[in-house]
Amino acid sequence: MGKTSIDRKAILPIIDDCRDKGKSDQEIYFDLIEKYYDKKGIALLITGTTTPKNKEKFKALNNLLVGLLGSSIILKILMILTMSIVARQAWLLILVFVAPLFSGYFMYEIARYNGPIYRMCGLITIATFLQSIQQINNATDAILNIAFVAAIVGLSFYLDGKLFPDYSPSNLKKDDSGEFVLPQSVTS
Repeated sequence: MGKTSIDRKAILPIIDDCRDKGKSDQEIYFDLIEKYYDKKGIALLITGTTTPKNKEKFKALNNLLVGLLGSSIILKILMILTMSIVARQAWLLILVFVAPLFSGYFMYEIARYNGPIYRMCGLITIATFLQSIQQINNATDAILNIAFVAAIVGLSFYLDGKLFPDYSPSNLKKDDSGEFVLPQSVTS
């Protein structure tokens, strides 16, 4: 049987199963490159997949982050509805479907523990906040927005570091034979 293209849905359960059996990430890597093409993609899938132990340990914080992202969706929808009513412009209601897309996507992927998304969520949250900071009218709004954004950004980066300590697409090391060398992270 020959090699096939990477199928994320098929590989993730294999990674979890191998970790449950006590295999190291390096052993999992060598098993998978026998079956699939794209060695770098396999290395990134392995380092971008959290261990079951870490998933359980940080489940409450991950759920809190998902809840904060869900709250941000509701707040965005309410803000758009308010703007539409105040401005008396019904076309603004189209934004109800567009504005929460990023938060919804991040919420879905973070609920699935998708490693690369955590950093992106934190960075886009910062960018969105910086873009909207000029629209804040009073100190109370500013404090609430800063606290909300800080919670999302802080949790995103904290969980990224704890759940996926070895995920670094630009720093994958290779050995002399050209194979990727996966760090043996300590699951804390």
